[in-house]
Amino acid sequence: MQRLLTLTLLLILPAGLFAQGIKGTIKDNEGKAMPFASIYVQEVGTGTSSNLEGDYEIPLKSGKYTVTFQFMGFTTQVKQVQVTNGYAELNVVLVPQVIELQTVVVTGKAEDPSYTIMRKAIAKAQYHLMQNDSYSAEVYMKGTGRVTKVPWLLKRTFEKEGIDTSQVFTSESVSEISYERPNRFSEKVISVRASGQDMDNANPNSYINSSFYLPRVVNAISPLSPRAFAYYKFEYQGSFRERGYEINKIKVTPRSKGDDVFEGEIYIREDFWNIHSLNLSTSLLGFSIKIEQIYAPIEGETWMPVTQQFEFGGSIFGLAGTYSYLASVSNYKVTPNTDLDASVVLVDEKIAPAPEEIEAIKSGDLDIGVKEVFKEDKEVSRRQFKKLMKAYEKEEREEEKEPDVIRDYRYEIDSLAAKKDSLYWARLRPVPLTKKEIQGYKREDSTYVADKEKAEADSMVVRNGTKFRPKDILFGGYYKLGERLRFNFPGMLFKTRFNTVEGLNLNFTGRFIWRNDTTTRLRIEPFLRYGFGSDRLYGKVESRFGIGQREQRSTFRVSAGSYVEQFNPGIVDPFINTLYTLLREQNFMKLYQKDFAKVSWAKRFRYKYTVGASLEYASRSSLFNNDDYSIVDRDNRTFTSNTPVNAESAILPFTNSGAVKTAFTVAARPWLKFRRYNGTLIPLETTSPELRLTYRKGIDGILNSETSYDNLEFGLKTEFSLGVRARIDLDLEAGTFFGTPQLLFTDFKHFRGNRLGFSPLAVTGGFRLLDYYRHSTSQEYVSALTHIRFRKLLLTHLPVLRLSGIKENLFVNYLHTPTSDNYMEVGYTIDNVLRIFRVEFVQSFQGWQAREFAVRIGIASIFRIEEN
Repeated sequence: MQRLLTLTLLLILPAGLFAQGIKGTIKDNEGKAMPFASIYVQEVGTGTSSNLEGDYEIPLKSGKYTVTFQFMGFTTQVKQVQVTNGYAELNVVLVPQVIELQTVVVTGKAEDPSYTIMRKAIAKAQYHLMQNDSYSAEVYMKGTGRVTKVPWLLKRTFEKEGIDTSQVFTSESVSEISYERPNRFSEKVISVRASGQDMDNANPNSYINSSFYLPRVVNAISPLSPRAFAYYKFEYQGSFRERGYEINKIKVTPRSKGDDVFEGEIYIREDFWNIHSLNLSTSLLGFSIKIEQIYAPIEGETWMPVTQQFEFGGSIFGLAGTYSYLASVSNYKVTPNTDLDASVVLVDEKIAPAPEEIEAIKSGDLDIGVKEVFKEDKEVSRRQFKKLMKAYEKEEREEEKEPDVIRDYRYEIDSLAAKKDSLYWARLRPVPLTKKEIQGYKREDSTYVADKEKAEADSMVVRNGTKFRPKDILFGGYYKLGERLRFNFPGMLFKTRFNTVEGLNLNFTGRFIWRNDTTTRLRIEPFLRYGFGSDRLYGKVESRFGIGQREQRSTFRVSAGSYVEQFNPGIVDPFINTLYTLLREQNFMKLYQKDFAKVSWAKRFRYKYTVGASLEYASRSSLFNNDDYSIVDRDNRTFTSNTPVNAESAILPFTNSGAVKTAFTVAARPWLKFRRYNGTLIPLETTSPELRLTYRKGIDGILNSETSYDNLEFGLKTEFSLGVRARIDLDLEAGTFFGTPQLLFTDFKHFRGNRLGFSPLAVTGGFRLLDYYRHSTSQEYVSALTHIRFRKLLLTHLPVLRLSGIKENLFVNYLHTPTSDNYMEVGYTIDNVLRIFRVEFVQSFQGWQAREFAVRIGIASIFRIEEN
């Protein structure tokens, strides 16, 4: 017992004897505690925040320190403190900031003084992004959330899970972050804890690494964006002195409220035009977002955020909740960019005579231009400075090995991150937990082991599959067949379909997946289907072999069999067709039999370029209706023939019609940009249009081929901005068959028609009211699908609707073929209804005359679904 006591004392006493630093309480002038006040120690680059009671504590070695205390709207205090043995107590009382409003009379066309302040801050935003060669820091992040409202439909479910509106969910993480100019970020999570979860996805850098010096923050336009004046009105609200500098308070008001703008206050330091602090709010799809940041001088004139708060709130389908983050950044280590100097004197040429232009900047001599601009007390116009910074950034990116990679991010979690005990967190966290947060941890920790075991079991199923069970025949399963071979079976219940050609048809399919490593993959998919109405069994096999990394992958495909195929493959979903056939007595799917063998190859070159080729032999035969069953028998409706109706030519029955076909495709995204995550390139597809050129040929005289044609097609897919008001999506195809084509209707150019009550998943995924095959052609054609996303249009002029997340869009679709007579659709969309739907009102025209009006339901365009 004595030895145990001695050992315990040896372990405990040193920590108590040698623990030292500063601690205290922060209150306002009325004696109220100030939670989440920012405390920053200049000499060691360490910051923290006060807790809900205004208490703080920072461990420090012996020495003399300069400590800064800040709180939004209160006067900053800078204290000198000497740390020796133990903790020096430093209590602080902050008083409201006295804002001095200059006597400014704005008359006539004179502008508010905030505009020249913001013009200079905007001109210098790029400078502040590039003023450090590198930096590193440590980030403590605490997130706290709770459910505030539960709809009655979910109350019982939530009660079973033990979740109610009084429960608080908490997550904490500590990360080491670093940045290297121009675009390299890294983060290592060294500890993480979250209400009984491992939180593998804990990632505070999604907030910390965002900057209001960038044009966009959290999908909204920054007040320091080059386009800020198109989105915001600014108002000067006075200034105050701090650390010998004048700090300007600027009110930020959106010209029209919505998801993509901020509202609140931003504080700008005079002469240096950097952010001192900010308190801004915005919304995203009806969810409110509030951001508060406090900056401090880290080294010289380099100011960086030391405390950040984020609050999120909103509801969906009656389920409401809030979540808040507190991020405290400490242990900054900064390496300044020695090319740039903070002493530049900016002149706003809109209110003062512009200084003489620097010839080196005009001529593009960057080295001399930089030296000239950053001479002490050198005046330079705001426009010339922006031009210089843009040229500096461009040259720096061009010197990179991969200038098209605009962000390189590495993220890892230490293997021991989730294993830190409660003593570690009690010692580390600058903001002690509240009673509700403590209760939440206890509750979740009590079920942690069981939850973790279940999660690990589920993960094992994903990796290795399960044993076969009889019910898998209906519902499917996932099986391990070898060290590298897996088989995924979706079950026959979910693949049972009905159509008028086959009647009830059962489908057996699955997917064999073999992987050697990350660069070599083989997939083989067998398909069997039996139709009770046609009494026919069909089968085919499709295989895909890929080799190489994703950005440089070569893909080989081989398929063969005797199967049923739509004239326009995939145009009607078999499940939707089943519902329409059985419930509405409408059979839009048109099928034929195809006995075939096909090989294809495609090679991707760093996502920017793709080349491909294919060769196919097929023997095609007509199929006919064999079953007219329908659950709902409509007196005024009968099933149509399985033969499509086409305005260009009559479609006669065909049997064993042979065809040898080949195709060559080149696709390019020449200006594509990327972000890299843990070494993997991720293309940012909206940064470049996609250009496609395809040549298809039917070859007669080989293997009884009766098909002869040449088809050349150009495609363009892109999106672009129309200033601040709208954004356009465009999908264009134009082509022609030349020579004297001899081809079956199966080889015509078909278009993405639609006669269902649903819109295509992608906003430019197809026409809304076009017949599937009426205007298919073997001659020239032009198809243009456009979608225009408006910031505000009609109903969204009302701020209450805009802030709820509702969007209004328009679309115009056009088709030209020899028979289409300038077919066109014009549509109006109410988007993001109940967060996930869009409702479209469509009017079609033909021969410039109104033809048909209809309403279509689709998935909200925010989901950015791409159809293949």
